[in-house]
Amino acid sequence: MTINATGSWDAWQRQAQINIDDGTTSVDVEAVTETCELDVGERSFDMLTLLNLGQIPKFGPIGITTLTLEVYPLQAGTAAAGTATGVWDIFASKPAVDASGEMDVDLSNTLTRYRVAILLTNDDDATGAEEEIDSGDLALRFVMADCFCVSCKSSFTDGIFKQTLVMKGIAFRKDGTSNIKMESCTASDTLTALGTYTPGGTRWA
Repeated sequence: MTINATGSWDAWQRQAQINIDDGTTSVDVEAVTETCELDVGERSFDMLTLLNLGQIPKFGPIGITTLTLEVYPLQAGTAAAGTATGVWDIFASKPAVDASGEMDVDLSNTLTRYRVAILLTNDDDATGAEEEIDSGDLALRFVMADCFCVSCKSSFTDGIFKQTLVMKGIAFRKDGTSNIKMESCTASDTLTALGTYTPGGTRWA
């Protein structure tokens, strides 16, 4: 059995690729991220108790999905599309992509819609969470579109500067179509690349 940086045949381990896209700028954040926690909203469930002591299940909507990243930034934002060097800009407004050397990212009331993709694969040539994985390799990908960055908390309590970035999104659009999906491929199949993201429009294809 071969074990490489992505783990083994038994489980995905150690490595992941994470892409955040606002429809104009796409940044990869795995190079500054230590952990990733995904909490997909629960299907609301309750019950009604009848006078004969019988019960009726009462169903509600799926709750909000939350993605939490622990990040170790070097800058206030990202100097160029591609590899992220900081994430404050994602929360404050939108990806800054400021290569001037002096980055000034003011907090704003702008609410930017994002698409987040998380890719696990044994393809050593994969360079982005949104790209195609060809036949011969395995892959598992989670995608959440039209979500928002709601928090970017900073701490220096352990002698190292860390930010906790939180993204939240709803499961469905107004028309009932899904904002969230998980997809995978075996070695005999291809995982299709995600299409260009358009906030409020095209999610992934």
